Amino acid sequence: MEHLSAAPVPMTNLQIAQALRVPVSSMHRLLRKLCALGYLHFDADDASYSVAWRLSDLGRRLADLGGYSPALHASMSELRRVTGATVTFWVPSGAHVRLSALFRGQVRGRSSHSPGELREPFSTPGLAIATSYSTLQLRQLTALARRRNVPFGRNLRTFRDVTRAVEPVKRRGYAVGFNLLADGWGLLTWPIPVTLSPRRFGALAVALPVKELRQRQDDLVPIVERQMAIYAKALDAYSGSGR
Repeated sequence: MEHLSAAPVPMTNLQIAQALRVPVSSMHRLLRKLCALGYLHFDADDASYSVAWRLSDLGRRLADLGGYSPALHASMSELRRVTGATVTFWVPSGAHVRLSALFRGQVRGRSSHSPGELREPFSTPGLAIATSYSTLQLRQLTALARRRNVPFGRNLRTFRDVTRAVEPVKRRGYAVGFNLLADGWGLLTWPIPVTLSPRRFGALAVALPVKELRQRQDDLVPIVERQMAIYAKALDAYSGSGR
């Protein structure tokens, strides 16, 4: 379950067995049992397994109820206090990214901006998270989105579009999205680790109306990056404590 929950795409029985050094036949029996219980989904087209709705729903409720690490919430709270912006945290969720934590500010528009809301895999938060993926993982994620009829993101139609969108985010260190036509909202998002072992990434975002974000972008970037450095030290200390 740990491997599947962290994997950006479904995995085959052989891949999971090799990763965990478990006999293929034993792994197959375990996987089929978890499917029968409703915790995993089996895709017969490519003989792969992914986390099913029952486990996703349980994880979502636990995460949204209890939040993530104290280090993350402390950093989000401080960013909200210092910047006055809406501060959100996004995590991978199948082919989508999902809003997991929110420090509310000037929220508006057609979106609910509530924990559990989904976005495309290469929306602005998705692009930030995608910078932590290998080329193979990006290719697998685009294939998964196609199979599930999930749009890649705004103005992205092909894998080449995706790689062109990810590369500047990698160089810059954060993703920028100005959604002026839809709801007048703007986002700056950074990839940050949620856990260190295994190393999983989410996306930390600050949001403001487009006009204000354009005016304040240069000032906000160093503020967020300083807070991220504080968070990284706190996460390392938290992980080193064995919790």
